[in-house]
Order: sequence, then C-alpha cells, then structure tokens
Amino acid sequence: MVEIPPEGISGYVTGEGCFYVESGYDPKYKLKYRVRPAFCIEVKESDQEILEGIRQILGCGNIYSLDFGRYKGYEEKKWHKHVKYRVSNFNDIWTKVIPFFKNHPLYGTKQKAFEIYCEIAKMMYERRHITQEGLEQIKVLVSQLKALNKKGL
Repeated sequence: MVEIPPEGISGYVTGEGCFYVESGYDPKYKLKYRVRPAFCIEVKESDQEILEGIRQILGCGNIYSLDFGRYKGYEEKKWHKHVKYRVSNFNDIWTKVIPFFKNHPLYGTKQKAFEIYCEIAKMMYERRHITQEGLEQIKVLVSQLKALNKKGL
C-alpha cells in the first residue's frame, strides 16, 4: 500500500475526487425525497493502491471494481477497468471525511464544491432535511453542487 501524506491526498482529491449528493423522489421518505451525500474517487485499476492508502488514512469507505466490459465498443474506446473508492455512510462523512478536508484544504473549484457539500451535510446533521423548508434549501444547494461538479468548468 502507498503511504500518502495528508496534503498529497488533498491534491489528489482536487484532481480526481468528487463530493456529490444523490437526491430525488423516493416514496419511502416522509417528504417523498431522498438526500444522500457521498464522496468518491474513481481511477484506473492500476492505481487501486492509492485508493487503499486513502481509505486507510480516512478510516472509512469501500473500494469497488468497475468493469465497463458490458458496454459495446469497450475495446475500441480503449477503456480500462476502473476502481472506485466511495464513502456514503453519513456518520463517516460527518466525522471523518469532512473534518479531514477542513484540516487539509482542497483547491479551486473542488474547494467551492466541498464548501457547498459541507453546508448540505450540516443541514442534514441539524435534521433540516426532514422539513419542507430545509429540503427546499438543500435542493438549491444540490443544484449548485451539480453545476460545480460538471466537467469543463
């Protein structure tokens, strides 16, 4: 496993990571809407060791193998197998991921996305996502986060 200093993790995540919120209609919830923050890094399978080092430092999350072989044209597009490190447990996000990146800041647009992500997580920690007013505020923030996460910005 590769040992990565905390500042190296911040730099790596600035380039390769994503702070996002899965949200949408879900009849299981009182307000019929689900909000679920997550953090991930997806890289070629050959860099799995880096993800293992990051997972060890953060102390949470899982690593998944992604094989795009089911898609037509896989070989012609020169796609490679990927691995994804993902944290979606809210307690881990709140107590491990967010404090880590507050102590070891990101850069540029990724830092702006992280700040919005933290705002959403704080509102969820305060249970504001279970009120209509809070949920509407979160929806606005999720929209802003999605805009920042789009490639090419």
